[in-house]
Amino acid sequence: MVAILVVATIALFIGADLVAQWLRTRRAKAAPAAQPSGPMVMDLLVPNLQPERFILPGGVFFHRGHTWVNLLFSGQVKVGVDDFLQRLIGRVDAITLPPVGVEVKQGQPLAAIRQGARTAMLASPVDGVVCAVNNELTKMPGLLRRDPYTRGWLVALRPTNLTANLQQMTVGEGALSWLKAELARLQEFLHNALSARQDALLGATAADGGLVADGLLGRMDNETWVEFQSKFLGA
Repeated sequence: MVAILVVATIALFIGADLVAQWLRTRRAKAAPAAQPSGPMVMDLLVPNLQPERFILPGGVFFHRGHTWVNLLFSGQVKVGVDDFLQRLIGRVDAITLPPVGVEVKQGQPLAAIRQGARTAMLASPVDGVVCAVNNELTKMPGLLRRDPYTRGWLVALRPTNLTANLQQMTVGEGALSWLKAELARLQEFLHNALSARQDALLGATAADGGLVADGLLGRMDNETWVEFQSKFLGA
């Protein structure tokens, strides 16, 4: 009789445990899926924003506003947009360049890129007087995307304060270190924008789960576009 009582008690405990496990399984299935957290959103920004994916020619000086300067034997300089900026903007619908003879100052507006109804103002990397403009670029703005460091140049300047201006720019290994810092700053900027406004990103992610660098800014909302210009273009 005692043996039967012991067996019955054990069977009761096992049955109760099985019922408890069944209830836990049902609750787990009914619970809503967890939403991505901030760090997971940040992870999306990393794969396609690595420095080796951006062109950074040696001997070219880079301004913090993401324009560049190439020194010519004539004493003039050519000015253009760096690969970082042209990739982020993506499609270029039109480019506005200054007229020949206009005097410009380092850090002040030099040219403008238009994409749809939005405009990105570009800062002059040095002080100088405009002595030539790239008319080919105004007719075919896509050159800025295909060839930002040669055929896609913006203007030629006769510099008026070159030595002092170049001290405010980066070249060679210094330019690479600066690019890495800019990419880290960009990731933080995009993370903050996505955290503050869930609809800030209007496009899709890449197949590998990262955000595609090409045209990324063009897929952000207007508020993010304006904030980017204020923080990164210096114009």
